[in-house]
Amino acid sequence: MNRTCGLPLTLYYKVKQYDRGPNNGAIDDNQDGKVDQYEAFGYWDFEQLIRVFRSGDPYQEYKWTNIETCYVFNVKALDYLEDLSQAVLYQTCREFTFQVISPSGQNMGVGAGKACRNFSTHRWEIL
Repeated sequence: MNRTCGLPLTLYYKVKQYDRGPNNGAIDDNQDGKVDQYEAFGYWDFEQLIRVFRSGDPYQEYKWTNIETCYVFNVKALDYLEDLSQAVLYQTCREFTFQVISPSGQNMGVGAGKACRNFSTHRWEIL
């Protein structure tokens, strides 16, 4: 992988100019000798997820490349739903699916989850 993660130079430098927070993705947290599709996520990637939860179109696939780690993320959030099984603070939710591609282009895996909006903090949280 080249130093621009396979992105066009102009796009790479456009993304690079933004404050992307701490560079903490792609760490083997459980120390099993490999980074899996869950450990690939870093601060920047979680911020992108929050943007999709907050204002992403239902069923639209969103894709981004983390220019620190060169991992590629594909995320699709379903429509908003009222989850009455959650505490009253978390009833507005969205289910989502994701796929992670390694810097070498290998499919690292897929996953699914649910995020709900905390009405006291107005932040989306993955439950």
